[in-house]
Amino acid sequence: MKARNLTTVAVFLGTVGAFIWGCQSANRPMTPFSNVALSVSIPPTNEVRGSLLGAASNELLYRVDGPGHVAYAQGAVGPFSTSASSGSIDFSANVPALDSLVLSVQLNDASSHQPLAIGAAGLNMVSAPVTDVVLEMGSVTRNCYSINMSGGDITNEIYTFSTDNLLNNSPGANGDFTTNFSAGFFSPLTIIGSTPVAALPVTNASVAYLGNGDFVDYDYIPPVSAFKTDSSLAKGAPVAVNDIFCLELLSMPATVGGGHAWIQVTNLGNGTLYVGPTFRFRLNSTLPYFGYERTAPDTANTCNTSW
Repeated sequence: MKARNLTTVAVFLGTVGAFIWGCQSANRPMTPFSNVALSVSIPPTNEVRGSLLGAASNELLYRVDGPGHVAYAQGAVGPFSTSASSGSIDFSANVPALDSLVLSVQLNDASSHQPLAIGAAGLNMVSAPVTDVVLEMGSVTRNCYSINMSGGDITNEIYTFSTDNLLNNSPGANGDFTTNFSAGFFSPLTIIGSTPVAALPVTNASVAYLGNGDFVDYDYIPPVSAFKTDSSLAKGAPVAVNDIFCLELLSMPATVGGGHAWIQVTNLGNGTLYVGPTFRFRLNSTLPYFGYERTAPDTANTCNTSW
């Protein structure tokens, strides 16, 4: 049984004082734990400012998860104007007094509901309680964090997250994942796991299906048993637009909870029309959720400019 609680959300944009009241639903299992009022601030970084451009208004989704991916609080803030994009975005939420929580946020274009930026932070409200959190978000619209597979290459393309390289190659070359697309051919899009050259012809079980919808609902690394050699095995059905997968990265070896990318399918492509699939993503090399981390190509300003 779940308790439905209505709380009030305030959104402030910079110094202009744009003040918006709205209702959020905080869906939490019934527990004996007390709740803590948490204030969250998202600073106006270059990534957030860049994500706001081109959108007349925005909305913010958030979710607080506990162990086992249990949702203790979730809701939406907005829509709010982006005219004050130089300011921070602030909201409040009630969270349980528990350790090992993860707060995830997603900034959307309010009209299309498409994600512009995402972020997450760990919370230990018992061993290290806080009432204010500053959370940094990372863009999923910049070319550094999107992939556009070609539909006109003779061989399949393989992508490497650590270098942002998309190369014409058949499955089996070093890289993090490939697809089944090649020039003039089309079958339901399949995301294929990495295959170390030393392990040919064995493909890694490095693809796990999380679900379809918003990044904010799929901020975790699933159990090892969820990872399969390709998306059809992981999902048990054809890939669809807005499907979200977790990939173990060959190019960024996994540490405890790290070396993973969270990718979302944005276009299935059509090989017979020479149109390849597209994706958006964020990654993290050390955390078990998509906490803010820049890729090496982003830091070095060497991201792929072919799309």
